[in-house]
Amino acid sequence: MTAPPGSFDATTLVVDLAEGTSLADLLPGLDPSAVWLLRGEGLLGLGTAAHVRACGAERFAELAHWHEQHLAPLAAAAELPAELSGLPGAGPVALTSITYSSTSAADSHLIMPELTLGSAQGKHWITVVVRRSVWDEIPDQDDDAVAHRRWIQDLLATHGLTLEADRLSLSSERVALVTAGPSTPATSLIQGTHSEGHYLRAVRSGVDAIEHRRLEKLVLARDVVVAADAALRTGPLLASLAKDYADCWTYFAGDVLGATPEMLVKIRGRELSARVLAGTVDGREGLERARRLLLEDPKQRDEHRIAAASLLDQLAPVAHQLQAQDPPAVLELPNVFHLSTDVTGQLTAETPALLVAERAHPTAAICGTPTATAAELISTLEGLDRGAFSGPVGWIDAQGNADFGIALRGGILQEGNTAVRLYAGCGIVAGSVPEEELAETWSKMRPMLGALGVRQP
Repeated sequence: MTAPPGSFDATTLVVDLAEGTSLADLLPGLDPSAVWLLRGEGLLGLGTAAHVRACGAERFAELAHWHEQHLAPLAAAAELPAELSGLPGAGPVALTSITYSSTSAADSHLIMPELTLGSAQGKHWITVVVRRSVWDEIPDQDDDAVAHRRWIQDLLATHGLTLEADRLSLSSERVALVTAGPSTPATSLIQGTHSEGHYLRAVRSGVDAIEHRRLEKLVLARDVVVAADAALRTGPLLASLAKDYADCWTYFAGDVLGATPEMLVKIRGRELSARVLAGTVDGREGLERARRLLLEDPKQRDEHRIAAASLLDQLAPVAHQLQAQDPPAVLELPNVFHLSTDVTGQLTAETPALLVAERAHPTAAICGTPTATAAELISTLEGLDRGAFSGPVGWIDAQGNADFGIALRGGILQEGNTAVRLYAGCGIVAGSVPEEELAETWSKMRPMLGALGVRQP
């Protein structure tokens, strides 16, 4: 955070990918610094131009200030190719993960990659962000454009990529690595912070608090650890998630990665949208039975109603014309079914995107309601530091457009990438059955367990 404002410069080039190739297809051969992908499109960061960390109650504000000082000025200074003008996410961006709690011992992160691969609406690009002094170090030549392009090609090569006649592809060495197949380390599942029995007791205590009218809903999480006998490569791991959960946002920022189905808030200019998920049925039930269980069960509908209402209440100070889908839809994912409500609205002022995310977080879908009571009970009953799990994760560009998902269906890399701590939580309401909630946590861990080669117990 010590770089003075105006220290960075950015260059964006329109590129092509081989027909039928997406950014997700490149992942097995790469070692990304940050990722945000949906159906193969989005952002893939390589290397780091800047990495900002923040913690505590002011973490959102500190990251927003850095964006204002360093990234936002690039909106005017770094001209985009005409084909990309007005396209959200094109040009310099930062990817972020923010801790669930202000009291977490973990850091929140804002990462501006030195090289970003982007893809949206059928267009592909690369953006290079460097300190201004880097360009001064390039030897003087008659054609500066040629020298800059050669420098960019050299940078791509360091990350295992080539750019020939505007075609971006993996280098031959990386193709050989991918073709040889992943050398996935052996993995094993070990107990997390607490036992399953601890979680069952926590759920029973939560139900008791609800029945005594201390609160309406409480979200309780648990963790397990997947240990590997060698460092895990994030590229192949993320590629597996992107393939198997293409309708979720595959994410990686800081030390958290996964595939989330839930959008906390999406900002495009002053337009705002979100997706609320609450109410869950195991994916092995089948669509028709899942629809009945979700739409006809008062417990499921009540849990979802509370989550949707909490988001609307929290966004009301910064947005108007808020509209929520009614009735909710049933969202089918490979591992679970959810009740889903889409929300739209308009920002009432030019509130920085990160501060809009702060207003929206935490929703009842990952905390409970009333929020303060639920948060206090979570700290007592869970006995966990969630870190970035269930916190905002996504990206923000120089113009202030942003995607902030909720870091669900994921885990936190630890021990030099030789371990991943997986988390999953369930919404507890009146009538919740502890054993059913425990089973639901295993369903929600299934994406990461599968990608890590671990069979669910």
